[in-house]
Amino acid sequence: MKTFYLSIILLLVIYIMANGQQVPNGNFEIWYNESNYQNPEYWDTPNSTTASLNIFTVVRETGIVQNGNSSVKIQSKSLFGTPIPGLITLGDFNVNPATLQSNITGGYPFTYKPSMLKGFFQYEPVNYDQAFIGIVLLRQNGSNWDTIATGNFKPTGTVLSWTPFSIPIQYIDNQTTPTHLNIIILSSDKDYPQPNSILYIDNLTFEYNNSLTTSSFEKEPILIWHNQALNISNIKTPTEIEILDITGKNIVKQQITSDISIVLKSKNIYIVRLKSNSFLITKKINAF
Repeated sequence: MKTFYLSIILLLVIYIMANGQQVPNGNFEIWYNESNYQNPEYWDTPNSTTASLNIFTVVRETGIVQNGNSSVKIQSKSLFGTPIPGLITLGDFNVNPATLQSNITGGYPFTYKPSMLKGFFQYEPVNYDQAFIGIVLLRQNGSNWDTIATGNFKPTGTVLSWTPFSIPIQYIDNQTTPTHLNIIILSSDKDYPQPNSILYIDNLTFEYNNSLTTSSFEKEPILIWHNQALNISNIKTPTEIEILDITGKNIVKQQITSDISIVLKSKNIYIVRLKSNSFLITKKINAF
């Protein structure tokens, strides 16, 4: 009997180690109340800064939900005529009241090494806006923060149904254990935010690869625009490519299994989407 219980405990330990730690409140089911707004548990937002003006860039969404009872709605706003992106972060969002300059510091205590961040999104951009979903693993050394790994995804174009995304996490230093995790999500391009762009996020999870090496991330394609041609390289798995023009007209839609070069003769703005079993990439191309 004692051996049986030891076996059960060992299996539980192996399961926990294999699956690692998950995104804190990644399903956005837990929210806490402040004076006149809510924030998702473990996440920071600009709401505390804008609450006195009754402006909220992050709210709990219960009508548009991928799974469970709620998701997070992140919306860009205008503050005294200045566009600001909606934002959530596992770090600390700080604003200097005198200059109105903001920054993000720190993160959530975290010592695991996930291989991929996955989740679901919907996006309603204004004026060809671009959202941002980014992850960084950090190691704190006193007052210094060393970057261990990063990854990001930049949604563009209107997406009105829940769509999965996967972000491979690329390790700069795979030998060092991180101390903190930060995930930063913006509803707009940080440099050119468009008021009323709306991003919905739900069910963020980590995927773990026990044999993590830098080669684990070689599946993500490389897109380069040069001489009116879109060059797509590093195709290792069957990939669906879709290219839309600025009006939403489908220009290209095909399956590829190797590197390809596509000539786009018309000067236009194109949305390129690449999708496989391991990634979803969306990129805006200014073909002028």
